[in-house]
Amino acid sequence: MAKVTVSGAARLVGMSRQYLYKAYIHPGKISIERDASGKPLVDTSELIRVFGELKGNVDLVDDSESLHQETTDNDSVIEVLRAQLEAKDELLSRLEQQIRTAEEREIWLRQQLERAQAVLVDQRPKERRWWKIW
Repeated sequence: MAKVTVSGAARLVGMSRQYLYKAYIHPGKISIERDASGKPLVDTSELIRVFGELKGNVDLVDDSESLHQETTDNDSVIEVLRAQLEAKDELLSRLEQQIRTAEEREIWLRQQLERAQAVLVDQRPKERRWWKIW
């Protein structure tokens, strides 16, 4: 849901900001959150939970500064994540190349081993034992 300032929340429910603080926020009936600059914000779902339907229009409340700050923060996070993703893709392609090289080397080594085993096979003629006639 949308987050609004305490003044905007008071307009939405049709009461003064001071009374909203005194009767609902300080006793803990409505919870508030703080944005990056420390300003208190109220979630409209909290207002709906406590007061039912809202009297004002949520779109009339101006939270553009807070949204701009969040968008700027998100953009910088996205750029960092993109850079990390590119680095990981590069690392992944290098590792795949190393795996292909290792597989080719393993095939070559197996062939060399088979050739060496073929040379080492006992090629001496079998001796016939003198006591065997047949």
